[in-house]
Amino acid sequence: MADLNLLKGKGVHVRQIIERMTLEQKVGQLFMLAFAGKDLAYAKKLVEERYVSGFYITQDNAETMAEARHMTQTLQDAACKTGMNLPLIFSVDQEGAWGVLISETETGPGNLALGAADDTDLTAEIYGIYAKEIMASGYNVILSPCSDINSNPDNPIIGTRAFGESVEKVSRHVAAAVKGALENNIVCCGKHFPGHGDTGEDSHRLLPMVDRSLEDLLVQDLVPFQTGIEAGLPMIMTSHINFPQVDPENPATLSYTIMTKLLRERMGFEGVIVTDSMNMWGMRKYYDPAEAAIKALKAGCDIIMLSEEHYEHDQEDYASKQAATIDGVIQAVYDGELDLSVVEKSLERIYQLRTQIAENRSLVSVAEGNSDQKTHHKTAQEAAKKAITVIRDVQSLWPLKGKILLTGASDPVAHGMVVNTRGLGPNEPRAAYDVFCEKFCAKYPSVEILSFEDMNKLIREPEALFDDVTLVCVTEDYPLPGLDYDVEQQRKIVNDLVRLTKGRLVVLGLRSGYELRHFPDLSTYVCAYSSRACSAEALADVASCMEHPS
Repeated sequence: MADLNLLKGKGVHVRQIIERMTLEQKVGQLFMLAFAGKDLAYAKKLVEERYVSGFYITQDNAETMAEARHMTQTLQDAACKTGMNLPLIFSVDQEGAWGVLISETETGPGNLALGAADDTDLTAEIYGIYAKEIMASGYNVILSPCSDINSNPDNPIIGTRAFGESVEKVSRHVAAAVKGALENNIVCCGKHFPGHGDTGEDSHRLLPMVDRSLEDLLVQDLVPFQTGIEAGLPMIMTSHINFPQVDPENPATLSYTIMTKLLRERMGFEGVIVTDSMNMWGMRKYYDPAEAAIKALKAGCDIIMLSEEHYEHDQEDYASKQAATIDGVIQAVYDGELDLSVVEKSLERIYQLRTQIAENRSLVSVAEGNSDQKTHHKTAQEAAKKAITVIRDVQSLWPLKGKILLTGASDPVAHGMVVNTRGLGPNEPRAAYDVFCEKFCAKYPSVEILSFEDMNKLIREPEALFDDVTLVCVTEDYPLPGLDYDVEQQRKIVNDLVRLTKGRLVVLGLRSGYELRHFPDLSTYVCAYSSRACSAEALADVASCMEHPS
């Protein structure tokens, strides 16, 4: 179907290549799909029979570097047999708060912590680490940086994924992230256009609304995207959100006004627009799968992504829905509902992107693997430590001194949500509190741990334990797609402990610091702005630098 040399202008123009394809070959390449677990037989069929451009990959598909390399090579070999010698797109949510190949890659503390550290060189370095490690795995696109602004502190799905709440700060760090990724030879993707930071709802579950004017967006949410575009951002991902003052009829993903008139024409973006997953319930609840794909392409999107396949295959045959969506787009072209020129224009942009991936691959040796993992971890630790901030210390309880009683506000049952969330999400093997406890207690074994059960019993049946003891409580939160962590329960527990200790409580936030506004009488709050393991370790190191009793 296509050859890299030809696409680079040697002999045949890309338009001529596209014109020689069947409609099925053209439409198939507008899709980036997911597949269940390690079902490579099905994934190969998507390449050989449906001609997809690539895949959205999760932890379920490959748990190690070796598995990732085998998978990507197997699928790339299948693509070459079809005559398509360009690399397939293998995209992953390596963005800090979410990650893949966790045992062999370094996520760092995540974007919110990088924003708190506010060192753009460090942000660029972390994104350079993502690039090196992900390219070494055989993957070639990171679906980051998250370019949203935390306008709503109760946002259930962005939070620690964003660089902060300041337009200027987020813009600087988005530019640094793009620079770090591109200089280290990986394609990156800004998301979620035109901004997911002002929602109080999760688009994995429903269709949120942001009732703000275009004028407001232009000086707020759109600024980081514009900065990213100017830094060379090659991809942008849409958001499944209604912006009624901009387009009263269509959510952003399906809006010609937002995708073409705003992003393409007004903001000058010439790269590839990829949809957020079209089987998130923000789409599925309101649109037929094929109808939504057709509308997205007509709006100006280039790649239709169906990522979180596990949202559907537990209940129905997701493979048949993928096929029906592709077939629906093909039929729309035959029926004249979708103009063939729209398909071919998107293909041109996709081919330019895949050519860029090929050129990146020529500069990276997959066989070398992740040889600098220790150095990468040291950089992550530096970023995590630099982010730690004492936001409040009314009664001078920080640094910690004297006897310490340590507890966690999160129910251990909730930790199972973190560890067992399939494929998409943090994919941490251990909850942040557990990592913190192990590290902290190793340095100061005399510290007493108050279990979750005993802590709740103490709240119900108060004892006079706090005359010569500092109670330290750890809170945590995770942006889990389609799920809620137990933050409201934690909030109640912290306020109960504040009353119990007459305000003399130290809260260590392994999460964003936005919860502090709910604790007006709390004495001391120290925030790591992250629930990653490296931040738990860094916070334990900082917290243990205290006057310890002999």
